[in-house]
Amino acid sequence: MYDWNDLKYLLAVIRAGSTAAAARLLGVSQTTVARRLDALEHALSAPLFERMPEGFRPTQLAMELLPLAERIEERASRLSDLARAHARHSRQVLRISTTPLLAAYLLPDLLAHYRQKVSEITIEIDTSDSPADLVHGEADLALRLGTLPQNPEIIRSRVGISHWTLYASRDFVSVHGLPTSPEALIACPLAVGEGALARILPLQRLSELLSTHAPAYCCDNLEALIALVRAGLAAAPLPVWLANRDQTLVPLPVTTCNVAAPIWMLSHERNRHVPHIVAFRKVATHRLRTMRCQNADPENASDQAASSLGLTGPAATGNPS
Repeated sequence: MYDWNDLKYLLAVIRAGSTAAAARLLGVSQTTVARRLDALEHALSAPLFERMPEGFRPTQLAMELLPLAERIEERASRLSDLARAHARHSRQVLRISTTPLLAAYLLPDLLAHYRQKVSEITIEIDTSDSPADLVHGEADLALRLGTLPQNPEIIRSRVGISHWTLYASRDFVSVHGLPTSPEALIACPLAVGEGALARILPLQRLSELLSTHAPAYCCDNLEALIALVRAGLAAAPLPVWLANRDQTLVPLPVTTCNVAAPIWMLSHERNRHVPHIVAFRKVATHRLRTMRCQNADPENASDQAASSLGLTGPAATGNPS
């Protein structure tokens, strides 16, 4: 009878191409990999690799075993993840997965209200590039923006709307005027996204609007983008719920970059009755819905901006004197 734990060595050698590379992948010695492969081949009474000068070539049996071994690997990983999730619950730990944007500017408000209800708990915040897998227990809750994949095991609650529109500082408008058309906008200094930030839809739309015009600034970081707008160096799309907190910023009446994306709170069905998770869901849902009422879609951005600035004449029309 074979040891199913040896299947991870089979997978590593197939993926890496040699026992030396597989050893580095697994963090063990090359001797250990070779010994476990020999044990698996002996137990199965068949060779799994042809030892070639250029590396290890999987036999037909190895390739037939590959999908089965991958399923075992996936289930073993899931078992480990679920055990970690259970340990978190018993230690009163709440792990929240979200984006860097929401973690920096939205989550602290939710946690402040949550702490008023639940204080004796440790909160872990995960903003890694790869979203945590709720099914496998990598996190207890998730806050996400936009469209989500369907999964019947995940409880999905749409708790808000993230509206984006163009913003500029009051100093910017005093210098460049209040642009009221795309043509007037592209004559102003603008900031667009780079890298992951460039994939955000409102920033994509701004790049498309500029087309053959060079932007004044390119940023791969939202904090840098916000800093440029606050400093009056450029206009750029920003989340309404974030920009409205800053009295130095005003929305611009050009609607080209206006986008609305839902804010989702996600949790796994198995966590439906875990007290500290239930408490966060209730507090955060109530707070986000309150904030949604406070930060409605700026449909009348032109009137808002002009009235808040007290502008008339050239500055109100986007034609600086």
